[in-house]
Amino acid sequence: MLRLWGQPKYVAATGKLAGYELFLREKQTTDGEWELPADFSQFSPNTMANLIGATLKTLPQDFQLVSFNLDQAQFIDTKYIDLLVAVQAQLDYALVIELTERRGHGSATIALSDLVAAAQRFQEAGLRVCLDDVGTGENQLPLVEALDPFVSEYKFALQNVRDQMSIAEIAAEVAVWRKRADRLHKRFALEGFEDPEDVRLIQAFSPDLVQGFYFGRPHTLPIAEDFKTLP
Repeated sequence: MLRLWGQPKYVAATGKLAGYELFLREKQTTDGEWELPADFSQFSPNTMANLIGATLKTLPQDFQLVSFNLDQAQFIDTKYIDLLVAVQAQLDYALVIELTERRGHGSATIALSDLVAAAQRFQEAGLRVCLDDVGTGENQLPLVEALDPFVSEYKFALQNVRDQMSIAEIAAEVAVWRKRADRLHKRFALEGFEDPEDVRLIQAFSPDLVQGFYFGRPHTLPIAEDFKTLP
């Protein structure tokens, strides 16, 4: 059984709910726990788009955005573009595609030109693209620079560096991406807030959006009854 869980995103300046980031979870037959699937490629674009649409039908329409993660292999799949454009057409708010720092299960290196072309197609179709977890995994500066013309948002993940850096070192990294976002007129999001010490980063860098366990944990979202797993 598949479901989307949602973690709330907030407007940092006002504390108002901006929307949700959606996370795919699969219910295990052994213990009934909801877990991150080991292989996202086992689920077709049709199934994923159908699941997103069925979930979003149940949510209120009075916030700004909902974001959904795609790894590199999914991001360049033209079926995702076509299907997510159809989902966006049914919404009164923005559907944001977050390109994660992962290539995809079992994927070889994906050509930079293919990622650029996909980002351009998403933008031209009216979908916003966010570079997730900038500075980690595949989302290093060369990729960021190549995709910049078609990207509207950077997101920095505190949880990815928390065990490797001091708070001062993290702040220095955040400053780099905040300045770049300002210079290139991108939205800037910070995620991974866990305690009051992290909240100081909001005061220091004024991100547009924030999320993390400190503000709200992911939770199961309701789903319309017409969801079906599709080939």
